[in-house]
Amino acid sequence: YYSQRPDELRCINCHLHVGHYDESGSTGQAFGLVAKESTEIFTEAATVERFESFTEQIPDSSVSFDMVAVPGGEFTLGSPESEPYRDETEGPTRKVKISPFWMGKIEVSWDEYGTFYRQTASEGRTDTRRSTGGADGDVDAITGATPPYGNPDQGWGKGDRPAITMTYLAATQYTRWLSEVTGKRYRLPTEAEWEYAARGGTETPYFFEGDPRQLSPGWLRSRILGSNTETLDTHVIHEGNSGGRTQPPTDLTPNPFGLVNMLGNVREFCLDWYAPDAYEAYPEGVPVTDPVGPASGTEHVIRGGSFRSRPGDLRVAARD
Repeated sequence: YYSQRPDELRCINCHLHVGHYDESGSTGQAFGLVAKESTEIFTEAATVERFESFTEQIPDSSVSFDMVAVPGGEFTLGSPESEPYRDETEGPTRKVKISPFWMGKIEVSWDEYGTFYRQTASEGRTDTRRSTGGADGDVDAITGATPPYGNPDQGWGKGDRPAITMTYLAATQYTRWLSEVTGKRYRLPTEAEWEYAARGGTETPYFFEGDPRQLSPGWLRSRILGSNTETLDTHVIHEGNSGGRTQPPTDLTPNPFGLVNMLGNVREFCLDWYAPDAYEAYPEGVPVTDPVGPASGTEHVIRGGSFRSRPGDLRVAARD
């Protein structure tokens, strides 16, 4: 269709450079091929002997990252009908019991994802928009990361900034590769695990003090007196403090579990299939243990706000 109408159709440059194919376009061949400069190259992954936070080491690289031990417990999934900016897909609320698990202290960085690309660059690659496996996504081998067109970081910088512009399949392939090279089981969190971790034991719209209405610039009082986002700014990268781009995880206050930027900077994939009425399937009055969402679907749950989000979309219970 595109090749038959070259005089009619035009791709804008930024759209082309986040994945569209073009015969004359150049892929980001240097992406991930240059290792992070360091005097230490890890020869083995971290050894974990008990349930506690640890620093993982990616073998044959200089890249490491922190994993936080999240204690198990019970919480209320979703938001009450009285919560400002609540969407009906955030209910009905249900009691959920979560087993202990580990979660990355920060979002997966370009340093981490670039190591995946570099160490799998010689392997065959398929279109990361399609899964070659069964319904559960299982495949016989780990597919290397597809070379990007242009700059996948949008020119904002890599390093410890969060990795962006990737598909769900690309994200899961990264976790499978990481599991293989470290000898541990890495995966995306379930939606219930994500919300439990983001709340950090709290039951309010955010894990810190704040009313979404008072923080929003469109609220009448905020238009008159201005909104005080000082607390929000210290915990979350959002529309008001991002400068219109992702930011590295520096100078932000962690949540009670020690996790950084759960509610902002970039949105995050979860393991579950998305359904607007997913919570209705869980029993009422009795805690459900480690739920994994619907058995099938057409897209996966995305949680957390981004550098473009306003306060109402940064609430812990917000979901898409």
